Amino acid sequence: MFKKLLAFIRKFLGRIVLLLNLCAIVWLAICALASYTHPADIRYIAIFSLTTPVAVFANIIFALAWLIFSRRKVRALLSVVALVACYKLIGVVFGMNYFKSNDFTATNNTLKVMHWNVHGMGLFNAPYDGSHEKKIMAYLNTEQPDVMCLPEFSTPKTKVMTPTAKKILKDNGYKDYRFQADNTLGKDIFLGTAIFSKYPIFNFKANKLSDYIYMLQADIRLNSGDTLRMLFGHLNTFGLSDNDKDYIEELTQTTKGLNADMKLSQPYLWKFNYAFLRRAKEVSVTRDIIDNSPYPVVMCGDLNDLPGSYTYTQLNEVLNDAFLDMGHGLGRTYNRLSPTLRIDYIFYDPELLRCIGYKSPYTSLSDHNPVIANFEIIQAPQG
Repeated sequence: MFKKLLAFIRKFLGRIVLLLNLCAIVWLAICALASYTHPADIRYIAIFSLTTPVAVFANIIFALAWLIFSRRKVRALLSVVALVACYKLIGVVFGMNYFKSNDFTATNNTLKVMHWNVHGMGLFNAPYDGSHEKKIMAYLNTEQPDVMCLPEFSTPKTKVMTPTAKKILKDNGYKDYRFQADNTLGKDIFLGTAIFSKYPIFNFKANKLSDYIYMLQADIRLNSGDTLRMLFGHLNTFGLSDNDKDYIEELTQTTKGLNADMKLSQPYLWKFNYAFLRRAKEVSVTRDIIDNSPYPVVMCGDLNDLPGSYTYTQLNEVLNDAFLDMGHGLGRTYNRLSPTLRIDYIFYDPELLRCIGYKSPYTSLSDHNPVIANFEIIQAPQG
């Protein structure tokens, strides 16, 4: 009797695990579909792109569980086949370059690019005393990139060329500085994107993607004589306040999340879906800019979207992701919420450039980590 009961329990649990495994496979398939589906075509499907790393891990765990703990080891093939079928999606989520050596040597034939959302240069810290801004500027001095993009840079409305901008120019040997406001902080301060370059900038243009969202365009001529079109963007956010982020963090870190009222989640789902729709529109305009560029393109951006999202896929179809060439692991760039959040990127045209170095070191100076890439200039595109 006991043996029959034990056999029944094993069979029952095996079927439950199999059912969960099949659910994980469907979950991964939906994530893959979301990477190529416009958010307007299937409502809320884009939200699955936020869960892609977890869906991948879940299928890996199921495959290992069947191999290690079950007599029916052939069932491991269910998740293995699903993972192989979604190899392109997995390839953009995880950096596999554990054995490559990053090279940040500066020569006449290299270009070092840095993108860092500086979160207001310390204006959001209370009380504001200027010390945080000085620490950020000291950090910039240690990196000395050739071209630098700083979203959420702050300036007074009356003076774009601030003492801070002047000091960054002087300390780092920059020849050009441009600023485009996209928001305000109170009555007296602009927030926007600042660009610093050791090469003179020409054909500067602020392409409006949507309300308060711009894709900045700046052409530079490299030492090799090649012209490069730099694009700098900060796409639409999810519209979450700091209180929203604190609440979501609490849900993900405690058992309270398991019992949270679904009604509380509905406003977040609406916000997320609306943001995905706006970013899809913004990336469509960006693709047109890239596709019609007469020069090779480097794009730095805070996309507010993960690898495997529709926004990311649209850009990665035409440009290489520096992280995938030289980075490793999940490459987190946003310090709040999930550890899987890589939302800051440097994309580039491999016809002119070869990525030889990439890093995104953790810093507490902003809610984002800087993203830094070093490129070797290989040749001018033919034709």
